[in-house]
Amino acid sequence: MINSGFTKNLDSERMTATAKTVQLGAPMPKWPAGHQSAAFEAVSIKHSYILSPPEIFAECAHHGEEKYNYPWYKLWILTIIAGCYVGFGYTTCLLVGGMLDQAPGVGTPQEENYGMYKLIFGAVGFPFGFTTIIVCGADLYTSLCAYMTAAWWEGKVRWYAVLYMLAVSWTGNFVGCAIMVGLMKASMVYNHKTTTLFNLTYGKLEYPWGAVFVKGIFANWLVGIATWMANAAQDLTGKAVGIWLPISAFAMLGFEHSIANMFMFLMAWAMGANISAKQFIWDNLIPATLGNYIGGGVCLGTVYAFAYGRTPKLMGAWVDKKLKRA
Repeated sequence: MINSGFTKNLDSERMTATAKTVQLGAPMPKWPAGHQSAAFEAVSIKHSYILSPPEIFAECAHHGEEKYNYPWYKLWILTIIAGCYVGFGYTTCLLVGGMLDQAPGVGTPQEENYGMYKLIFGAVGFPFGFTTIIVCGADLYTSLCAYMTAAWWEGKVRWYAVLYMLAVSWTGNFVGCAIMVGLMKASMVYNHKTTTLFNLTYGKLEYPWGAVFVKGIFANWLVGIATWMANAAQDLTGKAVGIWLPISAFAMLGFEHSIANMFMFLMAWAMGANISAKQFIWDNLIPATLGNYIGGGVCLGTVYAFAYGRTPKLMGAWVDKKLKRA
């Protein structure tokens, strides 16, 4: 029988060795040495896997600053791959929900059930695509609308950094979507399965410019909420659930997401849809892009900057200064 004193000494030695190997309070492997952010504080110090609303805002502002400091090649890679992931997500929507007999024009008129079709259409594809973007690491124009605006309000980046990041991400996302269209066309997965693709594409052109702009606001308001909630959760399950609800709602309701529309219009073009460049760019892409910025940059980034950021304090100090002079 092993002596109990010997066992205690052995356990003590093991604990000492473990303490030397794992330093309590040191950055987790997710973060480099010396890194500090709201997520780091919550997970490694508070041992919480959910951030509070002020911490979410701080984390999103931190992301904006962090992403602006990426080297140009890294930013291009991550924005292009984000466009590819959007293509995977949209294709899942179109070739699963879009092929149901309940979808308009697919089955018989008696079988058509618009609500059921939209439920399946939005339940998996877009949440899958956006979860991939967040978890695997990619940069979407619509998420950067919120990140960069929050970083600007907090004084972490200048206004030209916001414009630079939005321009590069939009362009990189376009390239990624175009690459996926070429690959999807080569794979022939859309052959004889274009009914819903064409119906959605032509349907988007029936709305006036102003309506597309407002639907763009709604789209990125919901996508921004998904971005916010994904940053709140610090585990994979939490991120997936936080993303799924608002992203599926945006897809089911048929709002205008500029990057998703890039893929859809280019895919429809590749499959023979009769669409002009003016219809694609001026009638849809431009108003959707501008609306998306309002949805993410104003409805999320600016609103929470006034709620949890430094902006109210700065405004109060400015007013106090003016009053003293008066």
